[in-house]
Amino acid sequence: MLIYQVPNFSPNLNYYFCDSQATIDARPKDKQGNYIIPASQCSVGGQADADTLLAKNQQAWLTQQASLFIVDLQTTVEGGVVWTVVDLNTEPENTDREYFVFDTTDGLYEEAIGLDAAKALLAKIKQEYLVFTNMAQYITMTSWT
Repeated sequence: MLIYQVPNFSPNLNYYFCDSQATIDARPKDKQGNYIIPASQCSVGGQADADTLLAKNQQAWLTQQASLFIVDLQTTVEGGVVWTVVDLNTEPENTDREYFVFDTTDGLYEEAIGLDAAKALLAKIKQEYLVFTNMAQYITMTSWT
């Protein structure tokens, strides 16, 4: 028996890929004999299916949470600095601009110099957010829990 439990950003809506229909049919029941996990959340599949669905769910989750991922460009002006929210996808190539990327898991800004460094930092922060929200990986089980 092999089961891949793929998380979704909606609680209690995990999806399960099972090695066979027999594994799906063996899912747990409550005291009244009703399945705890609906059949609509299960299908026969394997690791490739779990990888594909996980990537899709992660992208949907990050898109839904996009407002949390803020990047500010710091520009020095006479009398101080100005911070401007920017989209790294539309920023011109550079190696010297000073970016501050908001880390959603600790509430602090982290500095990156240059566009490539800012993009790498943002990707790292998004991955940390997936871990923080239990969306980074699926669970492999050899029996229903």
